[in-house]
Amino acid sequence: MTILMRYLVKKNNLSIIKSKLEQAYYKQDKTTLQQISDSTQATSANHLDNISLRHCFLMAQSTLYHLDFKLATVSVQTELIDYFFCIDHWQYYDLCLLFFVANMINVENMKPYINDIINQYLQQDMSDTTSHMVAPVIIAILEAAIMQNKSAMTNKLLEKIDLVKFHDQDFEFQTYLLFWQGISEKNMKKIHDAYHITKCLHITHTLNIFNHILEYYHIKKMIYCNLD
Repeated sequence: MTILMRYLVKKNNLSIIKSKLEQAYYKQDKTTLQQISDSTQATSANHLDNISLRHCFLMAQSTLYHLDFKLATVSVQTELIDYFFCIDHWQYYDLCLLFFVANMINVENMKPYINDIINQYLQQDMSDTTSHMVAPVIIAILEAAIMQNKSAMTNKLLEKIDLVKFHDQDFEFQTYLLFWQGISEKNMKKIHDAYHITKCLHITHTLNIFNHILEYYHIKKMIYCNLD
């Protein structure tokens, strides 16, 4: 595993790294995530001039933090915010990085970048690959806002999503949006509907994440009762 990850990181194969992290996250496989984190950290330490290697490590670390609902240290958050601040034109790489690290950054510090990303998206100033990352990034930031109890920012994000019509995106986006709206509004019907759809369609990876979040909010048993 370690040798494989070092090879992938050295090759800067973002799509494969992204897939590995997502699979481990869906399975809540902390052992694999720790291995990836350790490997990418060691590789980046030996290539200090390569910022993408450092970012791969931070993506792995953030995925671990995601499962534990933890924020990064102030210094790491500042490092990432400083990087995002310098972006004039958002590319696929930048959106992938934000998608993975959004959960461990104080969401208030991401406000300026949300507007930049959405404006660029609306102007159709993105490749197809890049534009398809926008909706998942917005959901990731919405999740961060809700988990960090930032109600004002949560409401603004939901308004932006409605105005931009992100709900025209894929089924997964719509399901996650319904679920997080339910969490935000404490609306058990919306939570139940999102959970029920996912359960009926046997979308195991999404169901695993929903279960993990519902356990955090101590409402999993209520959902189970409603499904019976």
